[in-house]
Amino acid sequence: MAGLNITSEIGTLRRVIIHTPGPEIEAMTPKEAEQDLYNDIIPLIAVKKEYESLKAFLGTVARVHEVIDLLAESITPTGNKFELIQALARLCPIRSRIDELMAMKPSELARKVVEGLKAPDRSLSGRLSDHAFSMRPLPNTYFMRDSAAVFRNYVLSGATAFDVRLIESIITRFIFQHHPDFMAKGLILDGPEERSRYITVEGGDFIVIGRKTLAIGISERTTPDAVERVALNAARAVDEVVTVFAVQLPRERATIHLDMVFTVIDRDAALVHAPLVTGRNRCRVIRIDARPDGVASFADEEGLLQGLKGAGFDLEPISCGDGDPLYQDREQWWSGANSFAFGPGKIVMYNCNQYTLGALAKAGFAVKQASDFIDGGESPDAYGRLAVGFDGIELARGGGGVRCMTCPVEREDP
Repeated sequence: MAGLNITSEIGTLRRVIIHTPGPEIEAMTPKEAEQDLYNDIIPLIAVKKEYESLKAFLGTVARVHEVIDLLAESITPTGNKFELIQALARLCPIRSRIDELMAMKPSELARKVVEGLKAPDRSLSGRLSDHAFSMRPLPNTYFMRDSAAVFRNYVLSGATAFDVRLIESIITRFIFQHHPDFMAKGLILDGPEERSRYITVEGGDFIVIGRKTLAIGISERTTPDAVERVALNAARAVDEVVTVFAVQLPRERATIHLDMVFTVIDRDAALVHAPLVTGRNRCRVIRIDARPDGVASFADEEGLLQGLKGAGFDLEPISCGDGDPLYQDREQWWSGANSFAFGPGKIVMYNCNQYTLGALAKAGFAVKQASDFIDGGESPDAYGRLAVGFDGIELARGGGGVRCMTCPVEREDP
């Protein structure tokens, strides 16, 4: 049985969960884009082409697992299938269709959960609209990061801020509770159960700095009460003091999560959106030291990098957009600060962020293309610091970057 292990953002990647965008993307109309949390509708044919480059590259450095496959494997026992359907029935009008769903093969049911289950013609919804669903498609599923995040061998199950994403958390929670190769030791938050107007948290705000250190964004998606609860629950779970740096982000579309302005890319470096991390008006940061006995202390920090340095993590900031006032804003919007490390000093990100890639080159990163490695001509092991680019502008229009699209479950300890 494989185990979960995430003690940093940069340890050599061993296993990662993804979701290749599918028909759920094209089930969304222009009128529905905003309520589905998209900046715009995006063409599936273009998105899949871009995504396949990412998937193929990740496959050269780690074991890549599709979430639909894992869900199907998790519900293969009949009892597990019924448990999943019951959990979905609390949110979707499917109680009259339980026999139909139980009769589906696990692979078919798993796909229906993500791609959507049309409302029957005999229902009122079905008669009123041919675009009605008993289970709506989940076009955000390829942003795998938000519904779950691993810390050591525990899982944070996302308490998503918006209803349209809650079923994603039910899917990933189910996998981490039932799949033998992805079984968590426990949950440090049960998002679907604990979610309320006061408790919302998503994985894009959850950054694992070290074995006992986290950075968590307070954002439009994650509440202060959730951050405090996660800190205390994590300390209780691992039976050690856990330090959390709570970062208060502007409640704006461009900064929906902490990983849109800050990602760790090496033992001594971070990719940052400078105005909010190193600038004069940088985000307010509060250090929380949570004890296993349920007691927490709080202290204001000068900034995120200063606080992390005081905790033993001295990170050089590398600026998204190379610090240019125009391009830092443009490229941050295209997820230029949202990179994904597959090893210490080795990251993958979108090509459209050319000024950010230039800043990385100045910091000693070799800038290469995913195709260089997919075709077998080169090995990432040949490089010290490495930034791998691939075309992803359509993916970026969906509202996230490579970290958003990946849920790492096993890394080597750095």
